[in-house]
Amino acid sequence: PKKGGITKPPAGFGKPTVPVSTQKKGGIMKPPAGFGKPSSSSGGGGITKPPVGFGSPSPSSTATTKSSSDSKTSSSSSSKISVAVTPKKDYGPRPTVAPEIQAELSNQKSRLSMVVLGHVDAGKSTLMGQVLVQLGQVAKRTVQKYQKQATQLGKASFALAWVMDEDDSERERGVTMEVATKLIATPKHEICILDAPGHADFVPSMITGAAAADVGLLVVAATTGEFESGFDGGGQTREHVILARGLGVTQLIVAVNKLDAVGWDKARFEEIQAKLRPFLKQNGFGPKKARFVPISGLTGANVKSKGEADDLYKWYKGSTLIDAIDSFNPATRDVEKPLRIIVNDVYSEGKGVNVRCRVVQGIVQTGEKLVVLPIGDDATVSKIDHGAAGGGKNHRVQ
Repeated sequence: PKKGGITKPPAGFGKPTVPVSTQKKGGIMKPPAGFGKPSSSSGGGGITKPPVGFGSPSPSSTATTKSSSDSKTSSSSSSKISVAVTPKKDYGPRPTVAPEIQAELSNQKSRLSMVVLGHVDAGKSTLMGQVLVQLGQVAKRTVQKYQKQATQLGKASFALAWVMDEDDSERERGVTMEVATKLIATPKHEICILDAPGHADFVPSMITGAAAADVGLLVVAATTGEFESGFDGGGQTREHVILARGLGVTQLIVAVNKLDAVGWDKARFEEIQAKLRPFLKQNGFGPKKARFVPISGLTGANVKSKGEADDLYKWYKGSTLIDAIDSFNPATRDVEKPLRIIVNDVYSEGKGVNVRCRVVQGIVQTGEKLVVLPIGDDATVSKIDHGAAGGGKNHRVQ
């Protein structure tokens, strides 16, 4: 133009680049006709004044923006709800402990679970059978029956092992495959024996037993070559000790078995001690937590009483195996704390589900409601083997 002013805006100036119907937040008001041209009253110097509200969102835009804001608020609110912690279920008041159970808990002996460890063919099951026989847990008639049956199969030396290995496949193969459970009592403790498999193929079963144990009994064979194959030759002696310590076993007895086969040789006993002690100390079993006891599981020498092996007692002045087991320190039981159970096995029986488990802390009674973690399922206790399960017990719960 000749008299000042600005050029005319191009067609479509101020309009949305896409149709308003396709926009989420709407556009702005269209400028009036003649916007940007010199006004007649200004003499060519000024421009037309924009209308009130020019540049502000149109009503439709305001509504769209508000809707969008509401949508964001709703989205934010729903996002918070999705991550909120689910409130705990109310199971009602905990049932009170019956007076007779309180009396039992206050007067009972110390309860310990003892896992039996060692390389395959070290004599673990035979030794535990001998322990049960000498403590009167197995009738002599039963032992005689097993001896007759084992002799017929050409396995006469396995008769005592059959006390623990009750499965037919285990008896035929002569190898423990599952954790066998028996109960014994000493003057100070009630002991739950967990006889774990020694074969490398059944390490998972051994782990199950060790996870439920407070203390351990490591059985090593004193015969020449047999100890070395279990400890130095890639056997299970090392692995069992490492796994047991990692799973919570805090005290250990090392039973040097079959020492009668080498004439109760003191030098052999001390040789085994010298090889094992540094390894045990390295894995948390120092001199105060690991004791060595020479025995013969097959003959029963130095298992419960002395006097059956004169050559042994010429140089050995220590305790018998049962005395050593009785000298275990009691485990601390947190009966007052919330219930925690380690499940070893689950199987169906009738209408219910049976759980073989170990009560780590707390106490559980018939009629109580429990929560199965981590899935959060509810369960009601309908039956327990001995009426109530307290800390440290191994039980079958339905």
